[in-house]
Amino acid sequence: MLQNKSDECFNCGNKLEDDENFCPDCGQKNTDLNISLAEISKEFAGDYFTFDSKFFVTLIPLLFKPGKVPKEYIDGKRVKHIPPLRIFIFLSFITFFLWGSSFNSTDVLMGDKTIDNLADSISTNQAFVDSINIAENIDLRIQNDSSVSDTAMSDGLLFLLDKKNDPMMIADSLVGDSSEFLKKVVYQGLRMYQAEKGTVKKYFMENISIVLLLVQPFFALLLKLVYIRRNNFYYIEHLVFSLYLHAFVLFASILLYILTFYFDIDFLLPWFMLLFVIYLTLALKHFFNQRWFKTIIKSMIISFTYLFTMLPIFVLFYLFISMYFY
Repeated sequence: MLQNKSDECFNCGNKLEDDENFCPDCGQKNTDLNISLAEISKEFAGDYFTFDSKFFVTLIPLLFKPGKVPKEYIDGKRVKHIPPLRIFIFLSFITFFLWGSSFNSTDVLMGDKTIDNLADSISTNQAFVDSINIAENIDLRIQNDSSVSDTAMSDGLLFLLDKKNDPMMIADSLVGDSSEFLKKVVYQGLRMYQAEKGTVKKYFMENISIVLLLVQPFFALLLKLVYIRRNNFYYIEHLVFSLYLHAFVLFASILLYILTFYFDIDFLLPWFMLLFVIYLTLALKHFFNQRWFKTIIKSMIISFTYLFTMLPIFVLFYLFISMYFY
């Protein structure tokens, strides 16, 4: 089909020859201003199916051949694969949408309590609240006064640990007006303490993509430290490995979302963590090509540091920050 051409590029203004199908300066196609539905459909289909084919070419080995995709990417075989950051962000959007659509963020703040239940709890503990007011808000504060009776301290502790009580009331009793920031910190901690355990986990899963994005540079640094003797691997290559690894984690979290319709999340999470450890071990073996003994030892070190130290810190930090500004 004959292509309608122009003597000037409408994108950059460069003069074009009749035999030039694309602008030599900016690369835009040489065509006139008339736009057809067929052209729009062709451009859309071309972009979509190009991404679609790359997606599956990348995803299948990413799932079933751990370490192959990042290894090929750093070896220069990049045309057939989606870049690591792009596939990470793409899967992040899907994960955020799925978990977010099934969860109301206000649930994490109050658990299953309603305003009526809160009002009942305040009425139930009104006598204790009155005693706080009479004592000028010092009954719950940490103090060394030996005159404070064991009974009063016991009642204060029970009031503090009772999840039916208003967290703001407890925070105000503990901190008073001495520091608004400290009161906010105590208040957010109480909200997390009072929230239902399963609800907090679902809230974390809803925001797992954000947490994993924040942890990327630190996980890459952890890899660099563990493989510090591998001088041929620079930090950016560890970051590539980390992004593809966590792309797998995001895809697994999508499967986890589907399985939560049939199984309890408390049952699934340990298996999810075990899958991560196995996948990481296989990926490290293929990517760094060390002996199995060294790979397994390093995988255990990375897994323990990541799952029980680094990730919990980032989770708590994100939960606190997100709830602080809520």
